[in-house]
Amino acid sequence: MKPLQLIAVLATLLVCMAGVAWLSRGVPELNSLSNARETEKQPEPAEPEDPDKEHYDKNPFTLSKTGDQPRAELVETNFEFGRMGLGKVGKHDFIVKNTGLAPLKIARGPTQCKCTVSGLKDQQVPPGGEAAIHLAWEPKTDGPFAQTATIWTNDPENPTLTIGVEGEMFREISLQPSEGWKLGNLTTSNPTPFMGIIESPVFEKFNITSVETSSDRVKVEAIALTQEEIEASPAHARCGFHLKGELAGISEPGKVNEMVTIHTDLEEYPEFELPLTATRVGAITIIGPNWFAGGPLLDLKKVSAKEGKEFKLTVMLPPTQEEFKFTSVSSNPNFVKVRLQPEKTGKELSQERYSMFVSIPPGSPKGVWGAGREGRLLIQTNHPQVPELDIKLHVDVE
Repeated sequence: MKPLQLIAVLATLLVCMAGVAWLSRGVPELNSLSNARETEKQPEPAEPEDPDKEHYDKNPFTLSKTGDQPRAELVETNFEFGRMGLGKVGKHDFIVKNTGLAPLKIARGPTQCKCTVSGLKDQQVPPGGEAAIHLAWEPKTDGPFAQTATIWTNDPENPTLTIGVEGEMFREISLQPSEGWKLGNLTTSNPTPFMGIIESPVFEKFNITSVETSSDRVKVEAIALTQEEIEASPAHARCGFHLKGELAGISEPGKVNEMVTIHTDLEEYPEFELPLTATRVGAITIIGPNWFAGGPLLDLKKVSAKEGKEFKLTVMLPPTQEEFKFTSVSSNPNFVKVRLQPEKTGKELSQERYSMFVSIPPGSPKGVWGAGREGRLLIQTNHPQVPELDIKLHVDVE
């Protein structure tokens, strides 16, 4: 090899060696970047930065099994609350103790109820100390309930604590009838009895201090439930009262609107107002598909003039010394016929029953009797309480 060629080769080797040396200085930086990426892939658990955070889905603490360790111990893990009133908030404190040699750290995990922690010093429990985990819950429906909460710790032996409460939800007061008494149609002038009940499945005891009524014709007495009735109560009552009432007899037809007010010694439920309604329909009751008692109106609708038609109504009224009869009947239009037929009669009955037939004979003249040109049935009877029936009549004879 010529001297010049040898010098060129040596120069090339020196340049290559210098490049390798330069690259070797960059390798630690590349290795550091690679290590940083590995660290990002597998991060260590971090201490919680916000002690007031609502909750952590995962344990935020670094768990170490070297050196002195905290030791988390719960005095109780589940609390049986028993019965509570619907809409009320239940509360209970769970005590966690640190029986270890290092500070115990606590963070809230997933929970079904409101959970707070009190008694912490610098967001941790010192060795020999304790903290209160405060649970508050508000079930929204009747029936059994169960609420739980998860607590994270830095105790490597007990990193997860689970606490819970159980009980049953009830309406504090059960009242029947809840919307008052609807006595319907009253057909006699005899007194009408009615009953109710007020009881509590939550309170151990309460008293009815007084019962007021809107008039003297309504009387209500409160009678305490016996122990046997309480034990058999379908509402799981702990105490309560029967409400025994009576509406005095009413002879005149018309609406009845009364109010019963029950006063108690319960601070949250000082009184209950229950309406009482009824309708005194008079001594006679008429029932049928074409009958409207508010008129009183008998609407026969369309009837064929050629074929005619007969309609049946049921009549009920109290018995008298004589069998009930129609003594005279006048009708407009005058071709309408009315007859009465006994069905169930007798002085021992509270109500006798008759069938009343109203007919449009075949071959009747055509015409319309309705609003503005109403027909009429005027019936005289032998009953002292129902001497006359004055009935509006609608019919379209075609």
